[in-house]
Amino acid sequence: FRDSGPAASGAWIERTRIVIGAGGRYEHFEINASPADYSRVELDVTLEQGAHFEFGAVTIGHGQARQEFVTRVAHLHPDATSNQVVRAVQGGGSTGNYLGRIEVARGAQRTDAAQNFRAILLDRGASANAKPELEIFADDVKCAHGAAIGQLDPAAAFYMAARGIAPDAARALLVQAFIADALAAMGDDEARGGLLDAALAALGERK
Repeated sequence: FRDSGPAASGAWIERTRIVIGAGGRYEHFEINASPADYSRVELDVTLEQGAHFEFGAVTIGHGQARQEFVTRVAHLHPDATSNQVVRAVQGGGSTGNYLGRIEVARGAQRTDAAQNFRAILLDRGASANAKPELEIFADDVKCAHGAAIGQLDPAAAFYMAARGIAPDAARALLVQAFIADALAAMGDDEARGGLLDAALAALGERK
């Protein structure tokens, strides 16, 4: 959970390089709720044969904050897999960005790689951007990416209101489910719950 940096100004960038050995598995889950003007988390991941990379991340922004996740995932050997799920919840005039690059080397057959980005814009001035990149030199691969940016689902809000749930409570439940989607692959229920609680607290503090 990243909630560091100056309260109203400044910037910070964090870079991490990861090599996942043959048959290994690495999971990375992170919430970027920094109030800094600009915050950026970069992951450079290399997978060896049969390795797996699991990434779940959320940006939570208010004010004029700009938050980014940047990933480069290099499949250099056969039978490796990766899955990236990124969610953005942006309010005020904030911006949430996801730049994800997948590279599949010529000999990395049977690669299975996926990226999925979705954003909820809570206010008119908020924005979100996704830039997926695929560089594929093998022919026996599965690579997919998807992106969707919008507001809270009005049909879902209406459904909940029709059953007596107050608008503020309905909105909170919808946002909670949206954030939880990025953390669904966490195997530790307690850790997942703690991270979700921290994210919701940060969201509530910055309304």
